[in-house]
Amino acid sequence: MTRSSALTGKVTLVTGASSGIGREIAQLLAQRGARVFGTARNPRSASPVAGVELVRMDVTDDASVNEAIQGIVQKAGPIEILVNNAGYGLTGALEETTVQEARDQFETNFFGVLRVTNAVLPRMRQAGYGRIVNISSVVGFIPAPFMGMYTASKHALEGYTETLDHEVRQFGVRAALVQPFYTKSNINQNEKTAQTRLEAYAVNRQRVHEVVANGIKNGDDPQLVAETAWRAVTSTSPRLRYPVGKGVLLSRLRRFAPAALFDRAIRKESALN
Repeated sequence: MTRSSALTGKVTLVTGASSGIGREIAQLLAQRGARVFGTARNPRSASPVAGVELVRMDVTDDASVNEAIQGIVQKAGPIEILVNNAGYGLTGALEETTVQEARDQFETNFFGVLRVTNAVLPRMRQAGYGRIVNISSVVGFIPAPFMGMYTASKHALEGYTETLDHEVRQFGVRAALVQPFYTKSNINQNEKTAQTRLEAYAVNRQRVHEVVANGIKNGDDPQLVAETAWRAVTSTSPRLRYPVGKGVLLSRLRRFAPAALFDRAIRKESALN
């Protein structure tokens, strides 16, 4: 049996599937045989996704998550594959970021994953099979100046996923991380900005903004992220982490480069004073 045929008919949920990386992942898994449900805050206003059934879900709301999961189960059966992709970026220096802005960031990027996963896991355990793939980022293992809370949420997601994989493996369920680098997507259009703007950070903040904008413009194709997610979903012996594209080299540098050298590289890449 091929890895593609292993997906045939499997009930799959991809959060944040109405655009960007989530849309690419949902479409690819549907093309390769899965029955895919994709979430959107407002499916009626979202563009159709080929082969994907869009459902309403707000990952920050318990009732919305439970209602969506129950609807999918009633319609198609237990969810066997979960891809947690919903999230957004928050930019600004950490000193510029309020506690409420930080809480909002974690409510979507981290607690949203916890909320959806906890709603799906009981049936996966009962079935003795499940695959959970969490879309992280290279900033899950490196710093990202002026995206500190986004970085913190992804660091938290990394620790959560690694621990989850150890806990659920006994039930035939595996958890893995996909770690994109700069990707051509609309993430910068959907990002939020800390409302406080301190003049002390203005020069470096602008420099990093330009670096990030250029990185996204020339980044990896989201199809590459989708292919990587497909490998994480279908591998019979999944790895914990799947860095994508240029992130593969960055992952190796993080592990093997001397700390001082890596520190200088981050500051140079970010154009920091």
